[in-house]
Amino acid sequence: MNIALWIAQGLLAVAFLMAGGMKVMQPKEKLAENMAWVEDFLANTIKGIGCLFL
Repeated sequence: MNIALWIAQGLLAVAFLMAGGMKVMQPKEKLAENMAWVEDFLANTIKGIGCLFL
């Protein structure tokens, strides 16, 4: 059971890193194609949200 929890934790960590990295690396215009909420925020705010995921 303990190993399963570690595996789940590792997968969640990878998912958060990928989500944060995507928000930090890609320009706002490219993110807006898939995420409608991006239009409501400044580019620096989106980058800050991405940094919180990292």
